[in-house]
Amino acid sequence: MIFRKYYLLIFPFVFLWNSSIAQQGTITGTVQDAASNEILIGVTISLNNGAGTVTDNSGNYSLQLNAGSYAAEYTYLGYEKQQRSVLIEEGITQTLDIKLKQVSNELNLVVVTASKYEKNITKETVSMEVLSSDFINNSNAVEISEAIEKVPGLNIIDNQANVRGGSGFSYGAGSRVLVLVDGIPELTGDAGDVKWEFLPVENLSQVEVIKGASSVLYGSSALNGVINLRTRYPSSTPETRITAFEGIYENPADKSKAWWGNQQPYFGGANFFHSRKFGSFDLVVGGNINHEQSYHEGEYHLRGRINGNTRYRFKNIDGLSAGLNFNIMNYHSGTYFLWADDTTGAYKALGGLDSATTTVSEGINTRMTLDPFITYFSPNGDHHDLKLRYFYTENDNNTDQGSVSKYYYGEYQVQKKFAFEMNWILGASASYSDVASELYSNHFASNVAAFMQLDKTFGKLVIVAGVRYEIFRVDTARGNSKPVFRAGLNYELGKTTFLRGSFGQGYRFPSIAEKFINTSIAALKVFPNPDVQAEKGWSAEIGIKQAFKLSKWIGYLDLAAFIQRYSDLIEFKFGYYHPNPIPGEYDLNYLGFKSINIDNASITGSEFSVIGEGSLLGIQTNLLAGITYIHPINIDQQNFIDSLLTSDPSLSLNVADSLKQTAILNYRFKTSIKFNIDQSYKKFSWGFEARYNSFMTNVDPFFEGNDPLIVYLFGKPMEFIPGVKDYREENHHGDYVIDLRLSYNLSDKVRFSLITKNILNNEYSIRPALLEAPRSYTAQLVVKI
Repeated sequence: MIFRKYYLLIFPFVFLWNSSIAQQGTITGTVQDAASNEILIGVTISLNNGAGTVTDNSGNYSLQLNAGSYAAEYTYLGYEKQQRSVLIEEGITQTLDIKLKQVSNELNLVVVTASKYEKNITKETVSMEVLSSDFINNSNAVEISEAIEKVPGLNIIDNQANVRGGSGFSYGAGSRVLVLVDGIPELTGDAGDVKWEFLPVENLSQVEVIKGASSVLYGSSALNGVINLRTRYPSSTPETRITAFEGIYENPADKSKAWWGNQQPYFGGANFFHSRKFGSFDLVVGGNINHEQSYHEGEYHLRGRINGNTRYRFKNIDGLSAGLNFNIMNYHSGTYFLWADDTTGAYKALGGLDSATTTVSEGINTRMTLDPFITYFSPNGDHHDLKLRYFYTENDNNTDQGSVSKYYYGEYQVQKKFAFEMNWILGASASYSDVASELYSNHFASNVAAFMQLDKTFGKLVIVAGVRYEIFRVDTARGNSKPVFRAGLNYELGKTTFLRGSFGQGYRFPSIAEKFINTSIAALKVFPNPDVQAEKGWSAEIGIKQAFKLSKWIGYLDLAAFIQRYSDLIEFKFGYYHPNPIPGEYDLNYLGFKSINIDNASITGSEFSVIGEGSLLGIQTNLLAGITYIHPINIDQQNFIDSLLTSDPSLSLNVADSLKQTAILNYRFKTSIKFNIDQSYKKFSWGFEARYNSFMTNVDPFFEGNDPLIVYLFGKPMEFIPGVKDYREENHHGDYVIDLRLSYNLSDKVRFSLITKNILNNEYSIRPALLEAPRSYTAQLVVKI
C-alpha cells in the first residue's frame, strides 16, 4: 500500500522526465584541422539558444538538445569560424564532423601563460614574446638559457633571468622571474633558482615570456615576469628527430689568454625526440647527452638527461584524460665563480688549480621531477586541471656545500566559459620544501595560495581582473602576500591594431638560500640573514600591437612604455656583519656579503619589437627583433643625491653627473638590442643573430676595490679580486655579439649545419670577474625519421 502511494506521487515526475528525454536528440562529432587532420582540443561550439560545449582531449563533442532547428557556430583560436544549420530529431543521435581552416592573413600566435588559457597574443593585456622551436633548434641551443636570450628585453646574467632590468645579480640564490614547464614551477626548493641544463630543450612547442609582475596567477618569484616552456604532444603521424653536434672554441683575440696551448677546448653532444599515439595513449620521450671541456680552465660538464610525457584519454568518460610527465638528469661538473685576473688569468680560476688554493668546485648533481596530472572537459564546457609535482634535487661536491632538496607541489584550476563572452579562472595551489644542506643546514618551507581571474569581452574591448592571496612559511617564520591584484584592458582600434594597458602587483618571499647561506669563495664571504623580508612591487604599461602583411610575409610590430616599482628589494650587499660589533674595532673575518632589504627602486623604460614569418620575395623568413631602453634608479640614493645637490649648488657639473650615476641600480644594461633572422630557399637555409648590451654602469663597489668600508679599513682602495677595475675602465663601451649559421638539406630527412658563434671573436663580460666564450665553430647533423 505504501509503495503504491509513493508510486502515484512520483509517477507524474517520472512521466515528465521520460517525455523530456524522448523529445530530445543528440549531436556528436569530431573537430579537426582541415589541412593536417589533427584533432583540435578546446574548440567552442555555441548554439543560438545559448547552449554550448567544447571539444575534449580527443577532439570530440556531444550536445543533447530539444527537437528543433538550431544554428551552431564552431570557433577556435587561429582558425576561421564555421557555422552549420542543425536539425535535431526526437530520439535520434546524429554525427556532424567539422574541419576548420587556419586563418591565413594573420600570424597565428596562440599563448596560454598570461591568462592561463589559450588566447591569441593580440588579445593579451600584457607584453609577451613567443620563441618558436625552430629558432631554438636551428641555433643549436644546448640549454634553454642560450635560446631565450634571443627574446627582446630579457637577459641572462650568470644563469639568472632578468626582464627589463627588474633583476640584478645574486649568484645561485633566488629569482624574480618564475620559470615554468607546462605551467609547473621549475625553481628548486632550496635556492629558489633554475638550472637551465635540466629543462627539456629537445621537446618544445614554444617558449612564452611575460614581461612584468605576474604574481596574481603564478605567485611568489613571478615578481619580474614569467618564462613558460610549453612541451609537445604527438600528432596523428609518429615523429622522430635525432640531433648530433661537435664543436671547438677558437683562441681569443688576445692569444696570451689562451691557457690551452694547441689543444682547443671542445664540446659536443646529441639529443633525440620521439612522439606517437597508441590509440588513446599519447607518448613523447626525449633525451640529451652533452660534454664540454671548457675555455675556462678547470671547468667541464658531462650530463645525461631523459624526459617523457604521457597521456591517456579515457574512452568511457568523455573529456577525461590523465598522465605522468617525468624528467631525470645526472650532471658532473667543475666550475668556478671568479677569474684569476683580467690578463693571462682571464680564463683561469682565482687560486689556480692547486688543491690548497683553488676556487674550482667539482660536483655531481642529480635531479628528478615526476608530474602526474588529470584534465577534464565537462559536457557544459568547463575545464578542470589538477597538476602535481615531486622535485628531487641532490648536490654533492668537494667544497662541503652539498644539499638534498625535496619539493612537493600541487595546483587545481577550473576554467568556466560563459555564453556572454566571459572566462572565469579559479584555482588554489600548495607547496612544501624539505631541505638538508651543508651549505645552509636543514630547513623546511611551505606555501598555500588561492587565486581568481575574470576575463570579459565587450565587443572590441577585453577587460581582465584578478586577485591572489598567499601564505608562506620558513621553519617557524610566517608571512603573507596580502591580497595582490592585476587589471588590464585590450581594445581593437582597427582590424589589425590593438591597444593595451595593464597594472599588476607582485611579491617574492626569500628563498632558504637567501636566508641561511653561509659560505666563502676565496676572499669573498657570504653570511646568513634569517630576518630578511619579502620584497614587493608593481608594474604598469601601455602598449600598441600592429599586425601587418607584406605579400606572403605576416607579423606584428609592438611598442610599449612601462614602469616598475619595487620596495624592500633583496640584494647581496657587501658590508661588515659581525654579530656583536664593537665600535672602532673590526675583525676582517666578518667582511663579506649578506642578503638584506635595501633598495626602493624605480625602473622606467620603453621597448619596440617585431616578429614575423612567411615568404618574403620567395624566401621563407622568420624574424624576431627588438630594442629595450630602461632607466633603473635606486630611489633612496636618488633622493640623497638630489638633497646634496640642492644644498651645495657650487658642485661642478662633472661631480654632479658622477653623483647621479651612483643612483643607477647595480648590474643593469640600460640599452639592449636583439636581432634574429632565419631564412630558407630550396635546400639551403641560413641565420643571423646579433645581441648588444650597453655598458653596465654600476656593480657592487667591492668588485672594484673602492667600497667605502674597504677604503676606511685599509686607508686606500684595495682589490680582493684582481683586474675588475682595470677591465671595466678599459672596456667601458657596450658589448655586441654576432652569430651566423648555414644549413643544407641533404634530403627531406637529413640536414647538415655549420654554426659560428661570436664570429667577430669579441672579448666581453656579462658580469664582473668572468669572461664569456671566444669564437666557436659547431657542426650539427639533424635526422628526422
